[in-house]
Order: sequence, then C-alpha cells, then structure tokens
Amino acid sequence: MAKQKTRRDSRNAWEQAYGQIQDLILRLDIKPGETVTETALSQRLGIGRTPVREALKMLEQEGLIVTTNRRKRVYILTVGEMEEIFDLKICVEGAVARWAAQRATDADRAKLAATLERMKEIAAQRPSDPSREPAWLDRWLRSDRRFHEIVFAMAGNKRAQQVTRNCNVQWHRLKLGMLTLEGRIEKSVAEHEAVGRAILNRKPAAAQKAMESHLHNLKRELIKIMKLFHYPNA
Repeated sequence: MAKQKTRRDSRNAWEQAYGQIQDLILRLDIKPGETVTETALSQRLGIGRTPVREALKMLEQEGLIVTTNRRKRVYILTVGEMEEIFDLKICVEGAVARWAAQRATDADRAKLAATLERMKEIAAQRPSDPSREPAWLDRWLRSDRRFHEIVFAMAGNKRAQQVTRNCNVQWHRLKLGMLTLEGRIEKSVAEHEAVGRAILNRKPAAAQKAMESHLHNLKRELIKIMKLFHYPNA
C-alpha cells in the first residue's frame, strides 16, 4: 500500500509540473527560444527537480521543448512546419466533420446546437475594457474546445482526435495572438456555424467542405502573422 501511494504521489507530482510548465509556454510566460532549466523551473513552481525533469521529457516528446548542445529551450515553430501541420489538420478534421454528420445521434446534435449558441453569445460579449479581454478570450477558447470535442465524439475516432491534439499544441501560442485581432473571432463564429449547421442537417459533404474552408482560412492568417514577425521559413 505504501509503495502504491509513493508511485501515485510521484505521478501526481510530474503531471502537476507538466501542466504548469506547458501552461507557461502556451501563454508565452516562457517565450519561444528561451532556455529552460530544471533548477530554475523547480524554484519557480515550488516543485522538486525530479518531477520537473519528467515533465520536460514529456514536453520534448510533444515538440514544445528541444535540446541543443545539452541545453533545453522552448521550440520556435517555422512557417514550413505550420504549413505541414495544417495540411494534416485539413485532411483529418475534414474527414472528422464528414463522419460526424453521418454518425451523430440526436443527443449529440442537441449538444452541438447548444454549443454553437454559446459561442455566438460569447463573441457578442467582447469587452470594451482591454483588461477584461483575457478572461473573455479564455471563455471563447473553452467554447471552441467544447465544439471540437463534440464533433470528435460524434465522429467516433479517438486516433484522429489524438493526432489533432498533438498538432494543436504546436501552434496554440500563435492562435492566442491571432484571436485578439479585430474581427477574427466573429469570422471564426461564422465558420464554426457553417460546419455545425451542415452536421446538424446531416450533410456530410457540406460539413467536410466547411471544416476544410475554416482550416484553410486559419492557415492563411497564421502564416501571414508568422511572416510579418519574421518567423523562420524552415
């Protein structure tokens, strides 16, 4: 029993470290290209070095951390890699939208319809006070995640969901910046609604086309931002 508790505590510690370090990276509290060390992160988070070490190993497997000359740093995504990520997302998520339209139950459709309404409500509540915008943006991101979770559940393909989740971790930091641009969330609402309505109306081909169009738009805008800020091409 004591050994089981020790193993459980150890796992909880590295999972906690993983979650906190990932959050620092995705929210740009640790910048792309910045060097990270076990000692500094351990002190910053108040967690032992061993769970921090395990967390860094997992983040390196996911591509958020890279090691060069024995130094670990936050990965800098290139334009070419962004293109590859979205080529894959377009293929996978387009098919997922098609399957969702074909396989969804009435209960699934009710959930999706409610989520679409929630997304529109949140988009309409954009605050005029800039200090309140981060909280509003967080609400929007949660509704966006909920929408895609429901679509994946409708499609019934866990491997497709895992592939997409791994891809999304890579570009999440840029997504946060892009969503603050004037009009982007409003466009995203319209694009999500086109996907959702096609699924709700049991139109597989239209659902696939709408999802692919949404992702092509995202890809184009993200690459434009990356080139504007001189991200490496390859």
